[in-house]
Amino acid sequence: MKKYKDTAKKFAEEIQFPEDAFCDTFSIEIKSNTEIIIEGCKGMVEYDTTQIAVNLGSMIVRISGDCLEISNFSDQQVTIKGIIISVSFSS
Repeated sequence: MKKYKDTAKKFAEEIQFPEDAFCDTFSIEIKSNTEIIIEGCKGMVEYDTTQIAVNLGSMIVRISGDCLEISNFSDQQVTIKGIIISVSFSS
């Protein structure tokens, strides 16, 4: 994995592209305990009103809470609303 990232970084520099265009990068923005926006989403793993799991490529992020719903799902971005109790990561 490290070798791939080094190669991707070097290639991105050579063609003057952002490095993260070639790597599994993501960002998570949490607004209070009622909304979370995840960019870099590769797909959904699990979805119900108490737990949502999102594939980020190199890991899974799991949001637990109550009355959870996906309010927006677009190209590599998902917005989840509800009462967020916890956010955890696994590989």
